[in-house]
Amino acid sequence: MGYDSIGYGVCEYCGAEFRLFTIFKRDMQGLARGWKRRHERARAKRSAAQRLVWARPYVAKDRFDSSIVVDTSHVGFSK
Repeated sequence: MGYDSIGYGVCEYCGAEFRLFTIFKRDMQGLARGWKRRHERARAKRSAAQRLVWARPYVAKDRFDSSIVVDTSHVGFSK
């Protein structure tokens, strides 16, 4: 069909997972790739402490509560 109704991206620096879902046949994978590019560019310049401050609102969330899910045991939070 030419579209993907689920978009998914994972940051290599902090392990944040970003998910988008749609019922309107929009290309969510393209939006997820855009998020990942912007997010990784910003996280690459941050220290582990700064990444942790950014992740604080997403720590207690699961994939049903938020489109962004963060696991603070990822290596990117301890470097």
